[in-house]
Amino acid sequence: MTGVYVRVKRKGKWENVEFELLTDKEMAEFIASKKVEDGWQWAIFFAKYIRDKIKPIMDGLVKDGILKEGEN
Repeated sequence: MTGVYVRVKRKGKWENVEFELLTDKEMAEFIASKKVEDGWQWAIFFAKYIRDKIKPIMDGLVKDGILKEGEN
């Protein structure tokens, strides 16, 4: 869904997996494997990426009258 892929090792083999399909353990290990600064930079990148994907959807809901401005 997000199109954000990370490399994880599953059953001894490296795979490209979309971030939201990682297990909780894999997410924690991925973030923990980064230096603190890199982990924060990655988290900020991901938050901006999600924001940029969600904003047009929310704007469309406001335009269609499903949401009122300020509810999003």
